[in-house]
Amino acid sequence: MRRRKLRDLLFLGLIVLLLIILAYQAYRMMRPQSGHADAEQMLYEVSVFQIQVLNTSLLDAAHMNNTGELNALKLAAYSAAYTHERLVKSFGMNKLYSFPAIDGLIDLITTWQIGGNRPLSDAEKELIGKYSELFSNVVLPYQQLLSENGKVIASQNDQLEKTGKQLADLVKGR
Repeated sequence: MRRRKLRDLLFLGLIVLLLIILAYQAYRMMRPQSGHADAEQMLYEVSVFQIQVLNTSLLDAAHMNNTGELNALKLAAYSAAYTHERLVKSFGMNKLYSFPAIDGLIDLITTWQIGGNRPLSDAEKELIGKYSELFSNVVLPYQQLLSENGKVIASQNDQLEKTGKQLADLVKGR
């Protein structure tokens, strides 16, 4: 008889322990997760970094003499375009400017490189210089694109769009 009572008491103890564990798990699920980072914010930080890398690469490209030296610039532009495209998809096409001028730069460099490694013409060097100068106006608004609560700041987005359209006009038709 004693054994049966001990077994019943042990079984009841296990059931109470399981109920406590389930209640604790439910509590943890309902509680906001403050320890987790916001994925959109982290993607934005990566995108800001890529824009800064592209800006630095554009500044370096102003001193290049042949099309083969533009590979680093093309890679930086591709990375910036890729991360910005993901950021746009994350926030929505209607909230964030898509910045097609970066893809235009990639296409332009690819066109120049089709003929192989050749010297850059003065017009091509001048175009890279103008693009670099205009693109430097993108960095600061891009760094201020999101508010503290993770919302797109419309005025900064408008500034990006304005500069982006100037850059797109610059590379269009070249």
